[in-house]
Amino acid sequence: MSELESQIGSPAARIRYPDAKLFKSIVDSLAEIVEEASFTITKDGVKVVGLDPAKVAYIEATIPYSSFLEYELSQDSVVMGANLSLLSRALVETKKGNSVEFRVTQSQVLIKVEGQAKRTYLLPNIEVSLEMPEMKLDHDVDVRIMADPFRRAIEDAGEFSNTVEFEATDTYFAVRASGGRRAEAKFLSGSGSLISLEVKSPARATYDYSYLDKVLSLAKVAEQVEVMFKTDSPVELRFDSATFSVRYILAPYAAGAETPGEGGGGRRGRATRRKEAEESEGTESEEGDEESEESPEG
Repeated sequence: MSELESQIGSPAARIRYPDAKLFKSIVDSLAEIVEEASFTITKDGVKVVGLDPAKVAYIEATIPYSSFLEYELSQDSVVMGANLSLLSRALVETKKGNSVEFRVTQSQVLIKVEGQAKRTYLLPNIEVSLEMPEMKLDHDVDVRIMADPFRRAIEDAGEFSNTVEFEATDTYFAVRASGGRRAEAKFLSGSGSLISLEVKSPARATYDYSYLDKVLSLAKVAEQVEVMFKTDSPVELRFDSATFSVRYILAPYAAGAETPGEGGGGRRGRATRRKEAEESEGTESEEGDEESEESPEG
């Protein structure tokens, strides 16, 4: 037993997750939205929620009980409050195959990462006060898409614009750079990347790229993404894998509102953007066809 382990005493909860690197991905996405969060540990699993200060984005992560290697509780519910930046730093050296163990008392959280070396951290169990609104939304569109093509479509759109437009009809789901529409990825119904497409009514809505980018790292570890929205309304994204689920709700972009980096367009430098402004042609990719064609829209 290490010196830190001897300090914590008998924990109210002791849980061990098989993939510390994956757990860090979830923590990092939460940290993009909030500074502190409470992880609620019950017999069913671990759940954590966060609402950004501007109340533009809501995130909810759930890890079922069955995903853990070890799971011990001395009471019905145990709360683990953490500064997410500190928690992420404790997991920074994790690699695939490393497990992470949490021992939670009323005042402390012991984190133990096991790999080639055993690393132990002791953090305060902080109280996080958060009033969460009930998040029930009505959607006209429900899209299930493979995670990696969805991530690449968002990143491509973000290269050209600060805002990203989603559009869905009975035959396709499109992700495009808003405004000049210089970049578009269109996923056709029946294509390999589009798992399912349910449309009550055709819909189109625009969202702030910087807020979508905050959770794109989850698309690298999730198997698929569920995209639900309706015209000019919040989008609900669900990132699902065998061992976790993350729900992310983002308000639609309000025309005229300031966005991070606004005035340029996406993540490119000014010189590149000036060059693009002089060009009238853009790029478009259509999932389901082998060819990429140029769009005259600019």
